[in-house]
Amino acid sequence: MRTLSTLLIALVALGGCGSSGSTWTKAGVTEQEQKRDTMDCLDQARTMLAGPQGPRPTVDQDRYRGCMANRGYTMGAGTK
Repeated sequence: MRTLSTLLIALVALGGCGSSGSTWTKAGVTEQEQKRDTMDCLDQARTMLAGPQGPRPTVDQDRYRGCMANRGYTMGAGTK
């Protein structure tokens, strides 16, 4: 269940990033390391919000961005 909710949050969070044309970059990091760091930061930034239909997962974007920056990533132009 935790994996499913993390995946859903990642898709929602990354969906917004994809439309901006920007991505997180870090010199010398492999794609696998970047994906691991992204998932770790999304997991740390995950929170639940109360709502009329019950609690729903969301990502604290400031916390996510701070986590990625603390790991040495910068926001750069995406590749398309």
